[in-house]
Amino acid sequence: MNPMWRRWPGVGWRVVACVVALPMVLRAQAPTVPMRPPDTSAKAVVARATEYIKEYQQTLQFVLADEVTVQEVFNRTGNRVARRETSGEYFLTYLAADGGWIGVRDIAIVDGEPVANRDNLRELLSRGSVARIGRQLADRNARYNIGSIGRNFNDPMLALVILDDKHRGRFKFDRRRVELTPAGPLVTVAFTERDGPTLVRSTDGSYVFTKGELVIDAATGHIHRTAVALKIDSTEASLATTFSLNDKVGLWLPASFSERYKHASGRLKESVSVDSAYTNYRRFNVNVIIK
Repeated sequence: MNPMWRRWPGVGWRVVACVVALPMVLRAQAPTVPMRPPDTSAKAVVARATEYIKEYQQTLQFVLADEVTVQEVFNRTGNRVARRETSGEYFLTYLAADGGWIGVRDIAIVDGEPVANRDNLRELLSRGSVARIGRQLADRNARYNIGSIGRNFNDPMLALVILDDKHRGRFKFDRRRVELTPAGPLVTVAFTERDGPTLVRSTDGSYVFTKGELVIDAATGHIHRTAVALKIDSTEASLATTFSLNDKVGLWLPASFSERYKHASGRLKESVSVDSAYTNYRRFNVNVIIK
């Protein structure tokens, strides 16, 4: 109503209400259709994760992070006998020809001391192939490992290779559990490697079969966590990676990487724990050679 002021003779001021009749329209509200929950079967979740990985391979190119790693060695009685902390840069990219990711570590500091005669990662990658430089630095960086257990397959991206078209057919997948979260269901899918050639080989080239778990967002296929377990002769290894969304790069990237090794042979019994953290992700801005 719009009030109008008029003066009536001998009466003073009164309010005259002018009522405008507006047409009333009743509309039938469209019924709310509930969103169908995502399929949480192992087949559907692995298919969704596979599609996600295909896109991930295209977008995850030439990424650099700061890496801090702590290694600890324990003897047969469980007492810690050695500790080492290293820090440096971690370069990550996908190599389509190999059907997997390659991580290149450039260790700059060992136990608080700068590495002498350190190679310049940017310069190396700008004049040599990623694969060649990766192997070169991996061999060099292995000298900073402590303990008697040799290891060179310690890559936080290892489990993601399982979903690549070149490797997925060699694995069996089973659903373990479903975790309901506010963002949607997370499905834990167990995998078992059944055929060769295997992802990991022993030093004599023989097959090493892996098993483990993938924690997958059933709606998007995003990988939240991975775990890989394997045994090489008398050495057992387990590797676990936690991924988080990095706003700066716009991708789910490794946030932490945990390695556990146990070795028992004769009188030697040793265990090694390695924990790595990744921060400050950014795009690599040097022309890199891919071969």
